[in-house]
Amino acid sequence: MSLLAIVAAVMLVLTNGVFVAVEFAMVASQRAKLELLAGTGSKRADIALATIRDLPRQLAGSQLGITVCSLGLGVLGEPAVADVIGPILDKIGLLSHNVSHGIAFALSLALVVTAHMVLGEMVPKGIALAGPERTLLVLAPVSRTFTGFFRPVIWFLDVTSGAIVRAFGLTPKREIGTAHTAAEFAPMIDASHDEGLLEEFEHSLLAGALDFRGRSVATVMVPREHVVYVNTRMSVASIERIANQTGHSRLPIVGAGIDHVVGFLHIKDLLALAPEARDQPLPAEMLRRVPIVPHDRMLEDVLRAMRRSRAHLAVVRGHGGRTVGVVTLEDVLEAFVGDIRDESDRDAAPERRA
Repeated sequence: MSLLAIVAAVMLVLTNGVFVAVEFAMVASQRAKLELLAGTGSKRADIALATIRDLPRQLAGSQLGITVCSLGLGVLGEPAVADVIGPILDKIGLLSHNVSHGIAFALSLALVVTAHMVLGEMVPKGIALAGPERTLLVLAPVSRTFTGFFRPVIWFLDVTSGAIVRAFGLTPKREIGTAHTAAEFAPMIDASHDEGLLEEFEHSLLAGALDFRGRSVATVMVPREHVVYVNTRMSVASIERIANQTGHSRLPIVGAGIDHVVGFLHIKDLLALAPEARDQPLPAEMLRRVPIVPHDRMLEDVLRAMRRSRAHLAVVRGHGGRTVGVVTLEDVLEAFVGDIRDESDRDAAPERRA
C-alpha cells in the first residue's frame, strides 16, 4: 500500500507541476507570437489562443487543479513516506517507537514539501517563464480538457468569488489587461537601457517614439524671428545668394510680409531657369503649396498633413492668423530619432533656422 501511495504522490507532484506551468504560460505568453503561429496553420496555436481568450476560467481551472493536487499530496504523500522511514528507524533500535515516529513524520513532511515546492512549483514555473508560448502550445489542450470537465465546479467557484469581491465594493474583472500606456513603457525602456539590453541609439529611438505623440508642433518649430524667407519681388539671383548663405534647400515665399506666406520654393527648381531669367523675379509657377498648421497641433498630425500635401515644409500659425514659425520634415523627424545632420549643416551654427 505504501508503494502505491508513493507512486500516487509522485503523480500528484507532477500533475501539480503541469497546472503550475500552464498557469504561468497563459499569463506570460504574447498573443502576437501565437497569432503568427496560428497564421501558419498551427492547430496547437489556435488552441493556445482560445485558452488565452478564456483566461479567467482557464486560470480558475489551473488553480482548482493545483489545490486538488496539493490536498491529495498532503493526504497520501506524508503518511506514505512516513510508513517507509518509520520501520527503518525502528529497526535501528536506538530510539523509542514514539521518538522514531516523530522523526519519521518530520522527515517525511520535509521530503514531501521539498518535492512539492521544487518539482511541483519552482521547476515548472521556471520552464514556463523560459518559454511561455512553447509551454502553452504543449499544455493548452490539457488545461482546456480539465476545465471543460469541471466546468460546473469552476462556474460555482467563480460566482462565489465574484459575490465576495462585490461585497467589498469592487467589480470583478473578466480578463487581465495587457495593454500599457506610454507612461508605463517609459521606465521599462529606461531599465532595459540601464541593464545593457538596449543600445544608446535604440533607447533614444524608443524614448523618442513614446514622447512623439505628446508633443505639439510649437516644441520643434523654427520661431518666427529665426525664419529665413524671401518675397515674391526678389530676383532669382538674390534668392540663390540667400540659399547659398544659409544652406537651406527650401525657403518660404511671402507677399506683404511673413504673416502672408504664399508658398515655398525648392532651390532645385531654379536649375530649370534660363541664365537670362536670373535677374527677373521668381516665376509664380515655381511656388509650391505650403500647408498651414495651428501652433498647438500634435506632431503626428503635422506629419500626416505633410504626407498628404507632399510638402517638406509647413507654416505654423498662432492666434489671429499670425505666423509664429515654420516647421520642416526634418524638425519633425528629429523629435523622433534625434539630431539629423547633413552636408549643408554648419557645425558652428549657434541657432536653427529655416
